[in-house]
Amino acid sequence: MKTMFNNAAQMKSAIKDLHNHRESKKAQVIAISGIEGSGKRSLTEKIAAALRLDGLNVAVVHTDDWEASKEIRFNVMNSPEEYYLNAYRFDEMFEQLILPLKLFGSIKTSVNLDDAESPRQIDYNFEDIDIILIEGVYLIQEAFLDLYDYSCWVKSNFDTAFKRLAEQMDIEESQEALVNLFEMLIKPAGQYHIYTDDPIGNSKSIYLEEENTPHE
Repeated sequence: MKTMFNNAAQMKSAIKDLHNHRESKKAQVIAISGIEGSGKRSLTEKIAAALRLDGLNVAVVHTDDWEASKEIRFNVMNSPEEYYLNAYRFDEMFEQLILPLKLFGSIKTSVNLDDAESPRQIDYNFEDIDIILIEGVYLIQEAFLDLYDYSCWVKSNFDTAFKRLAEQMDIEESQEALVNLFEMLIKPAGQYHIYTDDPIGNSKSIYLEEENTPHE
């Protein structure tokens, strides 16, 4: 039976219990995923802070740091399926960061986002890590499931997700441009992921915010 959570404290307890009963000394990899705008980042940061208060060394990895360039992500010829397949550099993220960190517990490396408009470098410097929290969309794919010690799907509907994105995204484009981007690319790509990968069925647990939980 799939575990259901509605607050960060519950998830923290489950992850800590998993850590306490681990069979290996290697860092444990936890995937926290959901559609874009579902609240994954905020939840992940709360869990990380709570685990650190309990004395655990936690590495938080945001897949946004491994985005493909805007030229690739928002190519005018992109279909939702192509966006799903090409928006994030998952293979590089696992090969260069997650797997070495899981194996050795420590890593110092950088990733370059070669974007024509806003090139940037993300630096990682993790030491003696117990738990790796990866947060992002499209993480619960069959190809990646064996890499995780635990996974959670953050459940949200697309209307709520759009409202979050509208509040969070710092974009110069008009509201109409955001609506078009969401309806033509982000939402159908998320639907494609849900249909193709069944992340709800393949996750170990489901997170549903308390205020969105139906009252009996």
